[in-house]
Amino acid sequence: MAIAVSGRWTRLRTLGRGASGAVVSLAEDGASGELFAVKTAAAAEAAMLRRERGMMSGLSSPHVVPCIGGGDGPDGSYNLFLEFAPGGSLANEVARDGGRLEERAIRVYAADVLRGLTYLHGMSLVHGDVKADNIVIGVDGLAKLADFGCAKTMDSERPVSGTPAFMAPEVARGEEQGPAADVWALGCTVIEMATGRAPWSDMDDVLAAVHRIGYTDAVPEVPVWLSAEAKDFLAMCFARNAGDRSTAAQLLEHPFVAFACHEVKAAQPKPRWVSPKSTLDAAFWESETDDEEEVDEITESLCDRIKSLACPVSALPDWDSDEGWIDLLGEQCEACDSEAARESIDVARSAPSKVSSAATVPAAEVVLVGGGCCPSNEADAFDQSIGGDIQAADRSIERRNKVCAGSDNDVLPFRLVCNGICAMEFFQFFT
Repeated sequence: MAIAVSGRWTRLRTLGRGASGAVVSLAEDGASGELFAVKTAAAAEAAMLRRERGMMSGLSSPHVVPCIGGGDGPDGSYNLFLEFAPGGSLANEVARDGGRLEERAIRVYAADVLRGLTYLHGMSLVHGDVKADNIVIGVDGLAKLADFGCAKTMDSERPVSGTPAFMAPEVARGEEQGPAADVWALGCTVIEMATGRAPWSDMDDVLAAVHRIGYTDAVPEVPVWLSAEAKDFLAMCFARNAGDRSTAAQLLEHPFVAFACHEVKAAQPKPRWVSPKSTLDAAFWESETDDEEEVDEITESLCDRIKSLACPVSALPDWDSDEGWIDLLGEQCEACDSEAARESIDVARSAPSKVSSAATVPAAEVVLVGGGCCPSNEADAFDQSIGGDIQAADRSIERRNKVCAGSDNDVLPFRLVCNGICAMEFFQFFT
């Protein structure tokens, strides 16, 4: 969203310099603290920036950099205020990506530029200097047309202008510079994104390059690694006759860009306080906030917490191994006679297993936590609280539960997976 620049602002650092001598800087508004870009030209070129502001003042498109104002400097210079694009230029993006972009990224940025050109041409404007240096990436990730120093209306009598390597044949000959010239320049920009270099970069003589563009049948060389769709798209951009060249609106329907879209990243939710599942949840104990109000934002119900605590493991325990178990032997176990053990085994045979994800805890094990002497009505209450209607997701899990419940080993009901113990302790704590 565009900001309003007050009378007090501070220039922070230089972002770039234009071929005409204008300097683009990052600035901060003194009243709001908002960042914006300021393009400054000396007094001799001030009229150029005033004209550019006039060209941009009526534009409003997500694919065109917004102009947010301007004003004269004390020394006769002129400052043009623009929305700050934190992504830098498209040329910067190519350089950051190792000198060339993947075709998927090229499709997305080409589609953005086409939308911007379609908007401009619909406003009877021609950009006149489309290239990666004059395309910026906004905070929303969209490519936006910038630098309207060469822009003009379609009926303008102004002489042709722009960067020679990106000129269309008719522009190189000095004949005309209409919307079709922007389409040719877009094709050259696609080449630049794919190679990291401007077209005709193998030619050292600028005049020789302009002659080749305007008076031969040559077209920019297309990288062989691009897809057939990309090559067909570029062939439509590089039709040497301006009348045969597709319009920006027509090219938006080409398969190369028709389905291109930005990867939208979901906004990161504000961190919420949740109770730890064990003392090993370091993230809880290392919390950097002392705001106790976040405690009220717990969204999980007690039953959901117990279910997640009861069965968070991703695999069944090794029933034949002595590791990973806690033997509840000693005074509490000695107090339980063999009759209680046999009764608990009968409970295990009749009670359905509770399953969360890929794990299960036999009902007998849950009932016997804390000494193995839990009344049957408490067992029923706990069975309902963690969702008695949840059945085992794997038939092999059910068979394993039956075998364990029917074992003659009297110690089995007292040997619990650690997670089962944690679950019951939390349940007793909350009740």
